[in-house]
Amino acid sequence: MSRRAKIVCTLGPATSTQERINALITAGLDVARLNLSHGSHADHLNSYRLVRAGSDAIGRSVGVLADLQGPKIRLGEFPGGPVLLTAGDEFTITTDDIPGDRHEASTTYQGLADDVRAGDRLLIDDGNVQVDVTGVAGTRVRTRVAVGGRVSDHKGINLPGVAVSAPALTAKDQEDLRWALATGVDIVAMSFVRGPDDAMVARKIMNEAGRSGVPLIAKIEKPEAVRVLPEIVDAFDGIMVARGDLGVELPLEQVPAVQSRAIALARERARPVIVATQMLESMISAPRPTRAEVSDVAGAVVEGADAVMLSAETSVGAYPVETVATMARIVSAAEDNSLRAEHSLTRMPTTTGGAIARAAAEVGAIVGAKALVAFTMTGETARRLARYRSPVPLLAFTTEPATRSQLALTWGVETFIVPAVRHTDDMVHEVDSALVRLGRCTIGDKIVIVAGSPPGSPGKTNALRVHRIGDAIELPYP
Repeated sequence: MSRRAKIVCTLGPATSTQERINALITAGLDVARLNLSHGSHADHLNSYRLVRAGSDAIGRSVGVLADLQGPKIRLGEFPGGPVLLTAGDEFTITTDDIPGDRHEASTTYQGLADDVRAGDRLLIDDGNVQVDVTGVAGTRVRTRVAVGGRVSDHKGINLPGVAVSAPALTAKDQEDLRWALATGVDIVAMSFVRGPDDAMVARKIMNEAGRSGVPLIAKIEKPEAVRVLPEIVDAFDGIMVARGDLGVELPLEQVPAVQSRAIALARERARPVIVATQMLESMISAPRPTRAEVSDVAGAVVEGADAVMLSAETSVGAYPVETVATMARIVSAAEDNSLRAEHSLTRMPTTTGGAIARAAAEVGAIVGAKALVAFTMTGETARRLARYRSPVPLLAFTTEPATRSQLALTWGVETFIVPAVRHTDDMVHEVDSALVRLGRCTIGDKIVIVAGSPPGSPGKTNALRVHRIGDAIELPYP
């Protein structure tokens, strides 16, 4: 595997056939994102099945990520079509169900009048229209337009600096989460996370569904989350730097620094980190990206992101397959030209498993290993190894199909399914045989194996072994 950083693709109308999904996987899709803000459960179930079928047919491990909508605040409907708001106009937003016009409109968020007060600024349509709150009366929020523009049905509203009282998981999110878990998704992303405690509600539902092992990703898109970023990284299983809403809620110039900090924190804690939003935005309608977009993707790779994500580019864009192929080339070129960050981690391991993973990366470089091999039940050993960003190929062997799919998100990891074993020697025998059979190693090559002993002990990484290929095989290779 020449490309180490992974590619997440959002599925949608542009990628709703088996032929198109197979083409995406061949082009470089590693994780398929189901955006539950749009589409029906039936639509997403169809996409899920297409991904599973394509992964099996092509022989590449592909994970499926369900992205929950979160408490998205939107305007209601404008029956007469879009309206133009002009600076200085008075405009009322109400929780009452009314038709929208240039003077007033409804909102989907019933708590708006309780959360805002005079002086707050509301941003509509990703900040293209800005209104200042002048007063609140019952269910009506009176505003004056500060920056004008067109507004229309269901445009989003951001409340920067406002303590939004909406719950971490809305009723829709809870229903979607239960559906996603029952369907069999590999990873769940939670929107508008504000603190570490937001993970608790989702994990309770996961426990009830018997799927507590599904990784939970926190989307970083609120200023409150930025203020407690280390605590969120610790509480969740990974993070997504969702630069769209983050760039509306925070001053735009602060977003690159947040991205860098988030990547560094996630690497230190062996959590996968995704960089998302507008990475190849121009390819929604054009066959080639801008030079700035190419630099943006390469920059995320340089900083050490586990994955880069495509949104509208692959869900509704005109060139979804070409976009994935382009992103794969950009990532590979960044890595091949030594642009990948080689920063040593400043945080020392505090566990036996962490210390062994660090030692394995160092030993692998010293002995000229052909591969770093993680024998893992949960994927944790492989994630610990991945954070050191070793140039030595990282291979994970597991008995668990779910773990294989989850590791599709982690930097540099190639995962293979092997049968369960009872003894460490049997484990080494399986790895030895598989690497020769797959053509990844030849007799005499050295590999470094990290595992738990005895085999099959989840969360118990306690063994490091330098192995010479061929030593574990009693009979000669054919």
